[in-house]
Amino acid sequence: MVAAFALEAENPEASQGHAKYAARIGGRIGVVRETYGILAYRAGDYATAVRELRTALRITGRCDVLPMIADSERGLGRPERALDLAASDDASGMGADAAIELMIVVAGAYADTGDIQTALRTLEIPALRHKVDGRWQVRLWIAYADLLERADRTDEARRWLTLAADTDTEGLTDAAERLGRPTPSQAPEPSWEDDEQILVVDAFEEEIDEGQEPETQDPSEQEPGDEQEPEPKEPSETEDGDEPQAEPELVTTPDSAAEDAR
Repeated sequence: MVAAFALEAENPEASQGHAKYAARIGGRIGVVRETYGILAYRAGDYATAVRELRTALRITGRCDVLPMIADSERGLGRPERALDLAASDDASGMGADAAIELMIVVAGAYADTGDIQTALRTLEIPALRHKVDGRWQVRLWIAYADLLERADRTDEARRWLTLAADTDTEGLTDAAERLGRPTPSQAPEPSWEDDEQILVVDAFEEEIDEGQEPETQDPSEQEPGDEQEPEPKEPSETEDGDEPQAEPELVTTPDSAAEDAR
């Protein structure tokens, strides 16, 4: 799956091969079938996309793939099926973003049948003029502008296209290119080469070079309770100044040695 996504731009055929192989060995895993369906949809293989995304929907129950399924049906020349999907029970479980994407597909399906006015009314929803989750739906504006163009309302279409170009700073649409403006530059995604080099240091073991004296802590910097016990004095002199008496040597006799051995 990782290879399929990595090769999607430079080698679509190899990308599809990886995704197909992953789907063959992981046919009962929903995310695998969904991945194959998404890549097939992006590559224009709408028949494979419909099959794989419908299978993923049955396995996972996730409805966010409905817009791609409906759009694939349009790509196969079956706009009526796209309209049926929008009216199905599965469509009621989608989030806001997926619901807006499905409305764009539905409007396109109506336009495919020649009903441009119904297509326009389909997109005249609150999200057209209000933010959704704190952001504008610029893709919705582009779809609306395209339908206005098909309805011969050129001035209105250009206004919505200009609004999308002014707002789309992430390059989600081709609005700027269509108006002859420079495409918004995207910050390159960080790669592993940009990662900082990290030096791992053992905080518990400090290596001391040979011949280097270990550091001693200044007495004034010691914390309370860290005072070291004084080292014992050498038994050179006693406290009263007399010479220390030698301890009596132990004499080992054969009898005592035998006793010890026993």
